[in-house]
Amino acid sequence: MFHLEINPYVRDYVSKDYAGSLPEGDIKLDCSLGVNADLLGNCIFQRLHAFEQRTEAHGGNFAEIKYYPHGGTLKEALANWYRGNGVGEGWLTADNITLGNGSYDILCNLNLLCLTRGKKVLGHAPQFTAYVDHVNCTGSVYECCYLDRSDGYRFHVDDYLAKMSAEYGLFIVENPINPTGLPVSLEDIARIARRAEEWGKLLVVDEAYAEYLPFSASAINLIPSHPNLIVTRSFSKGWGMAGVRLGYGVSSTQSGLLPQLEKLVLPFNSNGIARVLAQTVLETKFERPEDPFGIQPVIVSKRELLAAIERYNKRYGRNLRAAATCESTPILMLYVETEDRTFHLQRHLIGEGLLTVSCESYVGLDCRAVRLMLPEREQMPLLLELLEKTVRTLPER
Repeated sequence: MFHLEINPYVRDYVSKDYAGSLPEGDIKLDCSLGVNADLLGNCIFQRLHAFEQRTEAHGGNFAEIKYYPHGGTLKEALANWYRGNGVGEGWLTADNITLGNGSYDILCNLNLLCLTRGKKVLGHAPQFTAYVDHVNCTGSVYECCYLDRSDGYRFHVDDYLAKMSAEYGLFIVENPINPTGLPVSLEDIARIARRAEEWGKLLVVDEAYAEYLPFSASAINLIPSHPNLIVTRSFSKGWGMAGVRLGYGVSSTQSGLLPQLEKLVLPFNSNGIARVLAQTVLETKFERPEDPFGIQPVIVSKRELLAAIERYNKRYGRNLRAAATCESTPILMLYVETEDRTFHLQRHLIGEGLLTVSCESYVGLDCRAVRLMLPEREQMPLLLELLEKTVRTLPER
């Protein structure tokens, strides 16, 4: 029998990624993958309709489809957008930005740049599972600072600093954290960056959900003072454009990081249509400029949900908990206080038609926890209805 020789780091590793892993059951409400349910407007569709094929009467308008994507106009649009919102004034230009096929593409290339061959990375647990997968599949070692359940899974910078050492190839922190939705303060990120800089090591700040935080809370603001810092962001979450697969990283031009990272970038790694659509939304006046990403509805919905959980727990004598979170972020983590480690909260929820992401694949968590993405406002009554039914049948305290 033929046996194909496979990289043992990949062959022997069991993936932790939750994407595409769905339980069986009739779904009444999907609160799983974290994409903005509140669309930004019609500018994307208007731009798509502007593409025209060649006819006898018209020469066509489809250069972004026909030709390989070149040029830095999207990077320039990103820099302009940030400066227009009070971030990067006086220093942020297209030269500070790299593009990727989603921000995960950039995270993977950073692993290849700084890790492989047994080198270690220090993260925190829980953390985005696909990132952990890639670390292990490169032959690197993922180590983490565990967030304490008894403290609501809060991030404590002193615990992270205590684990840092020069033996790590890079350091990574999420802001806000997936799956809890809790931000890490800029003061804490700056302390980590300073420590890493002493050893000439890179700090990666993954800001996939940062559109739901104030611009002042982004680690991009720290880049002028910390040349060893790179911030990765995405058009998938707050922008509601996960299908275009486009992300970007922002870093200093003083460290030489971005030219080295470009050596690992696949040619034309972000497609032309994605670039055009992203540039369109960046240059279009928002229909709700005071709240373009729909943060206010998120705050209202999250307050309703957290209050409802407390009511249901008291009403039925159950113990469903929410990890510490931030009102403005649309994700949160729910878990059941039970000694039964086999209790599978995601399956229990799907029994009433509510789809979430199981946290069993997250390092530091298990099947007693789920990540929930808030739905659109008009679907909140259904969410509360389904959640009450599931709380009522949870294991007793």
